[in-house]
Amino acid sequence: HPPQHVNLEDFDREPTDPCRGAGGKMAAQLVHSQSAPLVPCSPWGVWRSQNHKFFIRSSVVHDSRSSTAPRAGRRKLVLVPASRSPLGRSVAPRRRAPALAAVPKAQGALDFINSNVTPLALISALLIGWHFPAYGAAAAGRNLAPLSTAGMFFLSGLLLNSGEVGDALRCPAALAYGLTAVLGLTSALAPLVLRLPLAPPELAIGFAVFCCMPTTLSTGVVLTQAVRGNAAVALMLTVSSNLLSVLSVPLLLRWVLGSAAGAASFSPLAICLGLARTVVAPLLAGVAVQLAVPGVPAWRAARRRQLSYLSAGLLAFIPWMQISRAAAGRLPLGPGTLASAAATGLGIHLVFLATNVALTSLIRFSTISAVADRGIRRAVILCSSQKTLPIAIAVIGQLGEGLGPGAAYAAIACVAAHLIQTVFDSGLVSWWLRRDAAALEAETRAV
Repeated sequence: HPPQHVNLEDFDREPTDPCRGAGGKMAAQLVHSQSAPLVPCSPWGVWRSQNHKFFIRSSVVHDSRSSTAPRAGRRKLVLVPASRSPLGRSVAPRRRAPALAAVPKAQGALDFINSNVTPLALISALLIGWHFPAYGAAAAGRNLAPLSTAGMFFLSGLLLNSGEVGDALRCPAALAYGLTAVLGLTSALAPLVLRLPLAPPELAIGFAVFCCMPTTLSTGVVLTQAVRGNAAVALMLTVSSNLLSVLSVPLLLRWVLGSAAGAASFSPLAICLGLARTVVAPLLAGVAVQLAVPGVPAWRAARRRQLSYLSAGLLAFIPWMQISRAAAGRLPLGPGTLASAAATGLGIHLVFLATNVALTSLIRFSTISAVADRGIRRAVILCSSQKTLPIAIAVIGQLGEGLGPGAAYAAIACVAAHLIQTVFDSGLVSWWLRRDAAALEAETRAV
């Protein structure tokens, strides 16, 4: 194979890009067009496909319009097979990574915030709402929750990479199993969760509602990209399950809640109309804006980080109001309640993961290669085991009339389950990546 020279226009780096620098961005772009995807082996330009190693060398040609910013120029990417590279068969890079001590502490803190903006926003909302409840209780009295939910889903539609959805249609088995698992199999656990002897009982109601939800709006896709899974399948499962939830959630909740507290005020038709108004319509409006208005994709790419901050703030807005309302009503919330909520959330998520890992191991999702099959399987496992928080909070808000101030406990259950699944699956992705790296190193030594 001769060296491949590719000229690409510069483009904004995606938040989940596994590499840094010009070479990493260029190679990430090539992944979408290669039949055998390139997999990064180190941050210094060593990449490996299914059968070959490649070493990346990139150069920047400055644009005459900009003498200061290399991003405005055109980059040339050279992919050189290992057999023809000066490094030979060695995968180890010649340059050494900079010491961790050289990284400024402020930049490290900023990177941590950028990587964990949603969990930090949720935890901050709980703490602020509990210790300073006046403003949150006033916002809850003005019924601002529907506006927050609609704004969040509009941003989700605006940030959605809708062009990748069609690629997932080539994996019908993955879509069929994923939708069945996230809307059916995992939701079947809700009646058992409702019978758990939790105190207060509104915690069990919150966990039961959480079990009936579709998959997460962004976490599943982001983690799938981080583990180098099939992002198109993850995105299609996200969009389709959240759209179908308008019909599935009201029916599931009617079946699950029965005569539980808060069920008297529950109307499936009202929930269906509310979800259509605050979830589906804003989501489709955001997609329509990015497709119909010129310049929106570029504007979105340039401000993706700020938009993600705004989306996290809108997501935390509703738990903030619920917790503030509970604190204003002097509801007890001790360490025991939080510990039981965290333990229950972890147990539920482990059941979801174990079920999906066992069942997906029996299904062949792709006949192209083992790598492709593994990427699809990981996408299905992650998306089928996670539940979205915004719709759960919106549903609990509509159940609030029957639950009263105790609705805050149901909201705490959903927030705890969401935080637990995010942290645990992040660790799972790291473990997968370490296992892949170890397998790759063993294969390299064998060669």
